[in-house]
Amino acid sequence: MTQSAWGCGRGRGTTPAKMADTTAVVDKALLGFLNGICKRQFFGEEDISDEFLREDVLGGMAEEEYAALLKRYASILNSLASTDMDFNQLSAFLQSQMKKRQGALTESEAATVTRFWKSQKTKVHEQLVKKSVWGDRLKQVSWRVDVKTKSRHIDQINTPTGIIELQLGKEDSEKPEEVVRFEVDERKLGELLSQIQDIEQALQTHSQS
Repeated sequence: MTQSAWGCGRGRGTTPAKMADTTAVVDKALLGFLNGICKRQFFGEEDISDEFLREDVLGGMAEEEYAALLKRYASILNSLASTDMDFNQLSAFLQSQMKKRQGALTESEAATVTRFWKSQKTKVHEQLVKKSVWGDRLKQVSWRVDVKTKSRHIDQINTPTGIIELQLGKEDSEKPEEVVRFEVDERKLGELLSQIQDIEQALQTHSQS
């Protein structure tokens, strides 16, 4: 493994100001390394050891060189994940990395990061969202309509009532789900739907900001 292959210096023929060439050859060893540290960093696969990455994935890289490489790409992955970087932002980010005076990315490295992020962006985002949810989530909604045929008050007879059942629980948890069941009439159902619409509008506003 040559020094320039891992971006310790600029690769031959690389122009720093140039955008990452989408036709550049993807470095398979680097791609495997990125996938390995991604699984360990975001998905908690602690059995992926430094020794495995250094020896098996990178072909026996020197420890000092490996430590520098790990620090560099762990930082890059954090930048990608923390901002849920889209591909326009990714292009600008990689361009800035290719302009660095020291340790600039080569075109092959930039192409490899691009390939990696295209395959992992959605999975990483979903994993980070899952980790950020600490409470129970709504897993299922069931409902039925009952009509009262007996009541202490005559005006309640033959009045339709909605019975709503919510199943709450944590994702990937063996803990039994909590079931919440409640009854609503037409007026209460209208109020509930109005509040749900308010929640929907708030979520849309935040997702667009």
